[in-house]
Amino acid sequence: MTTPAQSRRPRARAIAALLAGGMLLAGCTAIPNSGPVQGGLKDLQQVDQVYQYKPSGPITGASQEDLVRGFVLAATSSVDDYATAREFLTAEYSSQWDPYYGVLIDEGTRPYRQDGNTAGVLSLSTTAKLDSAGDMLPVAPGPSMEMRFEFERVAGEWRISSAPSGIILDANTFSTIWSSHQLYFVGAGNLLVPETRWFLTRTALVTEIVGALLEGPGERMREVVRSGFPAGTSLASNSVPVVDGKARIDLTNTVLEAGPEAMGQIRQQLKTSLQTVPGVTGFELLVEGTPLRPTPEEDATAPRPVTLTQAPAVMIGDEFGTVVSGEFSAWQGLGASLHDFDPQSITLSADEQTAAVLNESGVTRVDANGAILVDGREDLLDPSLDPLGYVWTVSRSDSAALLATAPDGTATEVPTPWLAGRSPAAVRLSPDGSRVAALVADGEESHVLVSGVIRDESGLPLRTVEGADTKLWAAGTPRDLDWVGQLSFAALTGVGSAGKVTVGGVGLFGIERTSVPGGIHVSGGGGRSALRVLGSDGDLFSPQGAGWQRSEDEIEVLAKRG
Repeated sequence: MTTPAQSRRPRARAIAALLAGGMLLAGCTAIPNSGPVQGGLKDLQQVDQVYQYKPSGPITGASQEDLVRGFVLAATSSVDDYATAREFLTAEYSSQWDPYYGVLIDEGTRPYRQDGNTAGVLSLSTTAKLDSAGDMLPVAPGPSMEMRFEFERVAGEWRISSAPSGIILDANTFSTIWSSHQLYFVGAGNLLVPETRWFLTRTALVTEIVGALLEGPGERMREVVRSGFPAGTSLASNSVPVVDGKARIDLTNTVLEAGPEAMGQIRQQLKTSLQTVPGVTGFELLVEGTPLRPTPEEDATAPRPVTLTQAPAVMIGDEFGTVVSGEFSAWQGLGASLHDFDPQSITLSADEQTAAVLNESGVTRVDANGAILVDGREDLLDPSLDPLGYVWTVSRSDSAALLATAPDGTATEVPTPWLAGRSPAAVRLSPDGSRVAALVADGEESHVLVSGVIRDESGLPLRTVEGADTKLWAAGTPRDLDWVGQLSFAALTGVGSAGKVTVGGVGLFGIERTSVPGGIHVSGGGGRSALRVLGSDGDLFSPQGAGWQRSEDEIEVLAKRG
């Protein structure tokens, strides 16, 4: 994995290449929480984009408002270093303007007001922002973001002499030009862990994805996951061509420092990270032009994908089992004993061999070896079970640390300073155990905080990443949360007596679904097809289009997985 110092230069070049393909604004007022991108690869022009915009320059007699709106539109084209957008600027400011900065995504309604004779303000209902690493963060609901523009007369025509930094795009335009892809790294337990990154939809996409992999995980995940690529590995050429569906990835000979285990990681990282790129069906790995063939040792140690979607598991009466196509199938063995614990909630391991049960006594681990109380504190939230067998528990009234209990009963306190002083409604480990998400209140709104889980080489949890990012905002008071995949989750919030489900995730747009009558608990089940909501009267609801369908009744407990 590359070091931060080694990765800064290629990352700056890669991001500049991304932004040069399509959008961004710059000037005296910066987009909040965004950093400037250094120049690089500006020769990659918009002709490389799949979707191209050809806006017009300023018209004779244009008003100040016309000039602002035309400038914002013109900045969607990077042809000739944003030549059209620069026509809206004064000559002095045109040479200062840096279009390679950041992206603001808004709803597209942009009221404008005059501010004196030579200035105006554009108000944006911003929903998200894209940072210089291609990571998307939602913007908190609230007052509009105001962007100030200043003007001067040039040969009798208004021109912009100062403007906010960053490209402004509405969500539809952004989704047309940019697309999300997952970069895969290696987490605890030799599991593949994804990060969402946004890239311009362009023919250079494969090159940019491979380049991002070579630079390693994002800042928040650098202590959480690792990469098989040795530090200093780079592309031997400036591009990754695709020939007959195969990406030809030619690397410098530094990659030869990787042993069989690291090479297995490299191949799996490339395979899974490129699988969503249109037109790419495989890849060939080369070193300075010479093919690098896989070995049996690499396959034996390659990291594993996480198994996700499984059937919803519920308790009906004194029986526990799964519901498939409307048919309930009772479990024997482990499932047959769970009713004896009078459970308030049940969490199952991925292999369905272990359960963590919350009841009045606390959280109990149940498996083939019997049952053991792992946390007897009061006010406990629903537990999590990670892929390494740790049971995770947290008290709503004491959330400054999580308790991770190993299969042998050894308990480790895992500090969560970003949760201190809060009263979360739910805290859940991701299916790969690399992230922890918490649903918390924020005034009359709710939001989901996400942080990484740092472990030692054996997988023992040590701490979380010091900070946490808000990855989703949802209307209403917090009720419940569960992961729907490795990167996405469903937040259940209360709006009156109904439960509103908002699906979002790490680097993803949030999507509000319709409300569920009396919804009190949610289970992700590992995938959207397994997403279920339990109502206060025991009705079970499953997704149907944009709404919900009542699928079962008399449900006592809706289990979570992982």
